[in-house]
Amino acid sequence: MVWGCISTYGFHDLVLLDGTVDAKDYVTVLQQYLLPVIEQYFGNHPCIFQQDNAAVHTAHEVHEFFHARHLQVLDWSPHSPDLNIIEHVWHYLKGILRKLAMARNKEELWSNVEVALGDMWSEDMTNKIQTLYESLPRRMEAVIAAHGGNTSY
Repeated sequence: MVWGCISTYGFHDLVLLDGTVDAKDYVTVLQQYLLPVIEQYFGNHPCIFQQDNAAVHTAHEVHEFFHARHLQVLDWSPHSPDLNIIEHVWHYLKGILRKLAMARNKEELWSNVEVALGDMWSEDMTNKIQTLYESLPRRMEAVIAAHGGNTSY
């Protein structure tokens, strides 16, 4: 599994997790990677965390992690890639990876990902991510207009 984090400030972290990830593993990732991002960029100001409805994301232990820290998690509609802007970031990352030499194993793949991260942390990517955030109201309007169906996003 790969865990990534974006905010209106851009791309933050990408973490490679080996094997099956359970709630305890996921909470560890949130502690090590999400909390520092929140502290650095938002401090005591409120922010809303969004994640999909993967089983590990909705586990009781994960819910308790957010509750204990008074972190708001956005209720997320299942099967809603139209609204999940990180999907565009994953698509961009995959496009960069396709331009690199084909990885023959996991180590080479991760090496390629590390090369691609240079683009992910660029000012251009930060601007793209900010544009994606600015598009959220239009995306929501499109989903409402489509009565929850597919949109052009």
